[in-house]
Amino acid sequence: MSGLLDKANKTANESVAPKEAVIDTTMDTEGSLQLDSKITIGLQVAGVVALLISMFLLIQNGWLYATLTDYILAIFLMLIGWTLFNSSDYLQQELSKSKIVLTAVGFAGLFIATIVGTIFMNAGGAVTIASIELDGEKDEIDLSFFGPSGMTYTVEVLVDGNVQYSHDDEINIDRGSHSISLDEFWAGNSMNMNDMSKVDYEIKLTSEGGEDSVKFNDIMNREVDTGFVRITEVFDTNSNGEKTYTGITVEMIIGMGDPSADYGFSNNFFTGTTPKTIASDWSATLVVKKGSNVEYQYATINANEGVVNGIGEFFGGWVVMPGTNAGDLDRDDFYNGDDCYTFEVQIVNALGDTYTDTSSQIDFHWESNEANNNDEPASEC
Repeated sequence: MSGLLDKANKTANESVAPKEAVIDTTMDTEGSLQLDSKITIGLQVAGVVALLISMFLLIQNGWLYATLTDYILAIFLMLIGWTLFNSSDYLQQELSKSKIVLTAVGFAGLFIATIVGTIFMNAGGAVTIASIELDGEKDEIDLSFFGPSGMTYTVEVLVDGNVQYSHDDEINIDRGSHSISLDEFWAGNSMNMNDMSKVDYEIKLTSEGGEDSVKFNDIMNREVDTGFVRITEVFDTNSNGEKTYTGITVEMIIGMGDPSADYGFSNNFFTGTTPKTIASDWSATLVVKKGSNVEYQYATINANEGVVNGIGEFFGGWVVMPGTNAGDLDRDDFYNGDDCYTFEVQIVNALGDTYTDTSSQIDFHWESNEANNNDEPASEC
């Protein structure tokens, strides 16, 4: 009897097991279908977004005015979008040739329609200013224009509203370009060191389709007028704490000082207001004087866009000047007793005027300090 009961229980268990397996399989299938559906929708959305971005790039630049990079990027995005859109069917193993062809025609059709649209939008327009760039190496501005092929135009440079330069030209295919030397219209920095307007610079372009104008004051600060010097005293100290001065470390800053730059030096520290440094071309000579006597003169340095090769980047601020002894100006090369020394900076601008700045005047007390074991630091005269 017990044998028959065991056999019945075994049979019941075996009949339940397949039902559980079927339920588990059904749940796994439903979960997989939901996941596949999310992936499919995500890929299709990504494909459409990529197509829209490619179309936006075309509309933004215009097919006629776009560069080779613009063309490649727009076409690449369109192809990526088409691939993503169709990859959803590939994952579901439902990829069909008919859908590939239809989506290719659809994507390409929208892309070509956008191209044609931008061509018509640009074809009847005026010549416009595409960019104004400063070429610091050649001291000129480089202009580029967009417009219908063959359309003539006149480009003018206005300084404070008055025409200082004019040039007539014609659009070649779909664009034009022109370079103008800064000497042709230079009238001084556009702003002072406090970013207050001084001179207004503007490009005006006239064609049969209308006018376009752009101000370019942000690139028209080219003239420096102020040069300051700060120093650090260099000395040796013996076991009794007595100092022997051996020289100075000299740093110089050159920039736009109008109207607020102010020299100050106290206790071996610069305490004034520095000029605003800029990237420009100039040459400068630093001369150390005691009274009217020249005690030491540095070799003239030449800056190209604020950079002096072998010395440093003056457009970034203070720069250490070359020394005569391990990077320092040796005592024997300039020092001629306690008194006031002027660090005169002579500036010659490639574009603009010549300036001589004698603001940096520093009083040294080396002899009295050494004789009396004092510690009076260098300060402004």
